[in-house]
Amino acid sequence: MKPDIGIIYEDNDCIVIYKPAGLSVQTARASEEDVCSKLKNLFKGGYLGVIHRLDQPVEGLLVFAKNKKTAAALTEQLQNGQLKKSYKAVVLGEITKGGSDVCYMRKNASSECEIGEGEDFKKAKLSYEPVSVKNGTTLLNVEIGTGRFHQIRAQLSHLGYPILGDLKYGSTESKEMSADMGIKTVALCADHLEYTDPAGGSVKKFDIVPQNIAFKAYDL
Repeated sequence: MKPDIGIIYEDNDCIVIYKPAGLSVQTARASEEDVCSKLKNLFKGGYLGVIHRLDQPVEGLLVFAKNKKTAAALTEQLQNGQLKKSYKAVVLGEITKGGSDVCYMRKNASSECEIGEGEDFKKAKLSYEPVSVKNGTTLLNVEIGTGRFHQIRAQLSHLGYPILGDLKYGSTESKEMSADMGIKTVALCADHLEYTDPAGGSVKKFDIVPQNIAFKAYDL
């Protein structure tokens, strides 16, 4: 049984949920539970518009539309930057100064994010700010200017700061530390979400505390 979602907010047009680590937003496997199937069961087969996604091993906030008009409006907000998301991550390494990075990446044949150069590589923008440093790790606030496949995980690893619990993009040292600490999922959480209500025009803001064990040392 996959972990269950949490309903954070709901109105006639939108629903905001907490997606736990280990649950896909949408999967092609008919036998596997995902966020969309759980929500469609809740809505008894009603319309569900997927606006944005999170990797299966990543936890955090997601907003879905309950009708096509709202889906179009939220998608437009996502594209023009009105729908804002930010993340917290625990990485290996001590970072004392914020920074930003621009690179080029693509999804390769092994379903991994590959960073390099070439015709099919797309620009990826990321910025980060350290919140706290403890025992060789850093708690970061992260924002992205693009929504590439596995972007945060691959880009931070490329910068030399692999996220704890990440078996795909982690280093040998980060994987060993994660095993020692009992971290079994990626220490990355979409902890802040905001958008403009398409119907009423008010700004909706949501924040959560990450549940991954890696964040416990930071007393969030």
